[in-house]
Amino acid sequence: MILLMLLPLAAQGQDLSEDELQVTMNGYFDNFNVNIVYPSMSFTKRVSDSTTVNLRYLVDVISAASMRSHFDVDGVSSATPKEDGGGDDVPDEMRQEFGLGFTDLLKGGLIRGGSFSLNTIYSTEHDYTSFTLAGSFSYLMARKNTTLQLGVVRSWDTVAPQIRDWKRKKDVYTISLGVTQILSPRLISQLNYSHNQSNGMLSDAYQVVQIAQNGDVTNYEPVHPDARLRRALGLQMNYKAGSATGFNFGLRYYWDDWDVKSLTASVLWQRHLNPAMTVGLGLRHYRQSKAFFFKSEYLAPEQYMTVDTKLASGYSNDYQLTLTIRGGYWRLPVLASEKTQLNLRVNFYHRHSSTPDWHSRLKDLFAYLVSLGVRYKF
Repeated sequence: MILLMLLPLAAQGQDLSEDELQVTMNGYFDNFNVNIVYPSMSFTKRVSDSTTVNLRYLVDVISAASMRSHFDVDGVSSATPKEDGGGDDVPDEMRQEFGLGFTDLLKGGLIRGGSFSLNTIYSTEHDYTSFTLAGSFSYLMARKNTTLQLGVVRSWDTVAPQIRDWKRKKDVYTISLGVTQILSPRLISQLNYSHNQSNGMLSDAYQVVQIAQNGDVTNYEPVHPDARLRRALGLQMNYKAGSATGFNFGLRYYWDDWDVKSLTASVLWQRHLNPAMTVGLGLRHYRQSKAFFFKSEYLAPEQYMTVDTKLASGYSNDYQLTLTIRGGYWRLPVLASEKTQLNLRVNFYHRHSSTPDWHSRLKDLFAYLVSLGVRYKF
């Protein structure tokens, strides 16, 4: 049966990854003066005929105007004598992430034919640490035309902002369920549901809520509810049109107990230009409502207050260009070997919020994302 190799869905099939090394350089740049450069490296090794292990390392180097701004908080007792916000030096912040995991094909008992993956991720920066444990199980059934997936993710985070004198916890767990169905030799569908519960420190401590009363302006820390339940339902369809062209269509509905609701629609077109090159074009549109406690202006202190525009109503568009170049067809140093592959991705992102950003005072964010990676198969 023909599978859509151009646009594979997650957890399709039960094949193990090949032995490979991937090195990628990523960049993010926007008109809010946020610049991020984050190289990453991933190494996958098959240690038996049914098990692979994976090592991953990533570094975020961040420069942000909002992180260089310092606001004394007058309205709460957590004001701090520290004189600088964000990082102490340039760049403003550096985050390191380490990952270790394995995937095992299950060969015995009732779950024979399934696969199990377990990954651990630890990230650290000067004001935030996070440890994540993620497990997933997938099982083929109905003559391998149907795949069931179950995922569980648990995170333990510690928030310790440099401009505050406190340290707080944040705990997150996510359960996801999915089913992938081969409908025809040219069409595959996938239905996913996710359930996410977050507890603890859920606001951004570097933001401030300014309230003007009697001619004076007082700075307050944002206050969010200490719990948030998020749910999402998504549908993807992969369609192979001809021998060298594929389409991916996606639709996702999200809702939570902060009254935020959103709808995401996406389409991705990919085409094999020749045996050595594949090009892709994508578009994603997103639209959401605001949280119940979000206001463009607060006239007096309230139980919950925020200036986070991610909780305001708005919409966004993401335009994507991808290019994959396979080795063995070129007389170039990196691509001379058939074991190598070059991956390029460029995104242009636009987000419009109903309320101006608290720091830049702009309603429209424009960002470029660039990723260039080399994949080498052993």
